[in-house]
Amino acid sequence: YRPEIFFSMPQKAKIAVSLWLVSWIWYLMTTYNLTNDQDNVPKMAIAVAILVIFLSQAQNWARIIAVMISAMGILFSSLFFFQGFIMIATVDVMLFAGAIIYLMTPTVARHFKQHSAPDKDKEEK
Repeated sequence: YRPEIFFSMPQKAKIAVSLWLVSWIWYLMTTYNLTNDQDNVPKMAIAVAILVIFLSQAQNWARIIAVMISAMGILFSSLFFFQGFIMIATVDVMLFAGAIIYLMTPTVARHFKQHSAPDKDKEEK
């Protein structure tokens, strides 16, 4: 793990990773507090922690997975609407949508793709 990679990211990439982490922390906290299914929340938290490590290392595959599971997070958060937790669901959906928008911006996508590209010098040796 090299923290300097995260600190050298463009501002939008830092916002994208941070917003993605905040959206999942919010979702996991609300899910843990509002549902009876508290056994899966720690498992999901471990998966989120592992993925955020790879996101902070600017791995493009992690960015793509983060976008996909954020879309799933929007679907899961929308279930709170039907349970009567409209404000919580709104915050969840807004956080996940913001994370997806930032992760899909051209600047962030370019940074992740460039950082994940194989080094040509290493391939030649």
